[in-house]
Amino acid sequence: LSPSTGEVVLVMADRLGATRDATAPTSSSADVNVDAVRVGRRQDGTPWLLPVTGRHTLVVGCSGSGKGSVFWGVCGGLAPAVSAGLVRLWGVDLKRGVEVGMGRGLFAEVATTPGQAVEVLTRLLAVVDERGRRMAGTSRLHQPTPADPLHVLAIDELAVLTAYADPETRKEAARLLAEVLTQGRALGVVVLACVQDPRKEVIGLRGLFTQTIALRLRSADETRMVLGDGTAATAPAHRISPAAPGTAWVIEEDGSADRVRADFWPDTLVRDVAARHRAPHPTTASTEEAAPVDLGHVDAIAYVPGAPEVSGDTVEPARSGGDPRGHRPRSPRKPRQPRTRTSVSSSASTPPAGGSSEVGGDAA
Repeated sequence: LSPSTGEVVLVMADRLGATRDATAPTSSSADVNVDAVRVGRRQDGTPWLLPVTGRHTLVVGCSGSGKGSVFWGVCGGLAPAVSAGLVRLWGVDLKRGVEVGMGRGLFAEVATTPGQAVEVLTRLLAVVDERGRRMAGTSRLHQPTPADPLHVLAIDELAVLTAYADPETRKEAARLLAEVLTQGRALGVVVLACVQDPRKEVIGLRGLFTQTIALRLRSADETRMVLGDGTAATAPAHRISPAAPGTAWVIEEDGSADRVRADFWPDTLVRDVAARHRAPHPTTASTEEAAPVDLGHVDAIAYVPGAPEVSGDTVEPARSGGDPRGHRPRSPRKPRQPRTRTSVSSSASTPPAGGSSEVGGDAA
């Protein structure tokens, strides 16, 4: 304006103001990435890449805040790795299965009740135990392969399992989940959990999650619960507008706060991605052919034409064209008569060939 006066005009715009639909992941088998997935965008317009490998992720937000966008951003973003066999998704949907059911093909196993969730956690902990024994003294960090994939447990509405189920189920679920959270990261078993209520009595294990995403919350106290002390001013998740679902605050590894927004996953996109990247179901001998059945006393089984033939202690498929070995139908055995110490007359039974015609005393 003059030799000693200048005017600086700053024009600011909110890059996260508009909702953006997600796009189907496009990755060839040669460049599938399991370390991080693109979930949305940051407030500076750059992509928001969420680390997956070696991280347990807790997503907290009140109803309608956009947890489903983050949930499918991770699960849908891993879809190419799922079909390539590098990732195995385990789904726990405690909202009657309405969320996971939309993309059921991506998940190898799904639980929709707290009881089923405990069974899934039990099987997942068995993976942790087996992999820990195998990696002990060999490696400290799991590397996903098609034969040994990364296991991702995705839980929608964690509070149903940890706070609202019956006491016995809550106790067992908390024990199993705590073991997975404390031991699974280095062994290639990670957890993605979504919840509405961040209180300690609801999420007693929140300190075991290594990264947290704070969607719209109800108060500054909830922001501090989720992101830590002093974050209510630097990362005010309680001030996010209800008209901007998917918007969240995250704390970076260097301690700085950043605002992000997850892309929206419509139902049609979820179904399409799940149909094109279905989880492979490994075939084993038990699934390809029925295992031999131990019949115990095979003599008591009668032969029926066209039914499985009895050979030794196993059942084999019947041969076409009748029974070439000439098996005859057998009648069920008659129950044995009770033993007596009295002699049996020769007219009571016919003696075996070469045997005595009299049976008496203890020989009966």
